[in-house]
Amino acid sequence: TKQKSSHHIWKMVEEDFSKSIHFIRKEKPTIGKVLLIICGINLFLSSMILVGMPYIITEVLDLGAREGNKLYGFAQGIFAIGGLAGGISAGVFANKLTIQKSGNLIIACAICVFPIGFSLFLFSSGFLNYIIMTACCFLILAISAIFTVQMMAFIQRETPQSFIGKVIAVIFTVTMCAQPLGNAFYGILFEICKGFEYFVILFSGFVSLLIAICTRKIFMKLSPNKE
Repeated sequence: TKQKSSHHIWKMVEEDFSKSIHFIRKEKPTIGKVLLIICGINLFLSSMILVGMPYIITEVLDLGAREGNKLYGFAQGIFAIGGLAGGISAGVFANKLTIQKSGNLIIACAICVFPIGFSLFLFSSGFLNYIIMTACCFLILAISAIFTVQMMAFIQRETPQSFIGKVIAVIFTVTMCAQPLGNAFYGILFEICKGFEYFVILFSGFVSLLIAICTRKIFMKLSPNKE
């Protein structure tokens, strides 16, 4: 009985997943395009921050082991505040933010990466690099939160009520799959480029900016917010 019940559950999951994929691919291909863009940003930008920031703050910057760990703890708190500030801003400025301009948010995130890379290249002061890195990551996470809120609102608006849960589950599953790949990629890249960490960060910014610019038209064609 347990085996039959387990088989039945897996069959339901498989059916729901295939229906959601079909809906995203065939009925609402714009959601599929947005999904691929988010995967690309997760792969090249989010993963760099997740892997690179703790490594650079605790291992690369000349802050001392104890001080580096303490400052990284502070940085984590600031990053969390950035995400919270972005979520609040998305609600406060909801009437001024349009889905067609959401591509500009990705461009802004990518641009915020470059000061981190250039500061590592130009300045030897560990604390100065830490301040620039923390400030830029705060902005990236705040802007990312605004973008996430906009995308969730768009997906919910474009998806029938009976499909919302299933479609969002697929989107989270697919986007989260890009994260471990990106983490592994940047783990290897930072190891290869030891002593030239600024190159990895500038690479991340360049690729993310390229994705943002090339996909900007997709966002401009999205249906406007319904009042």
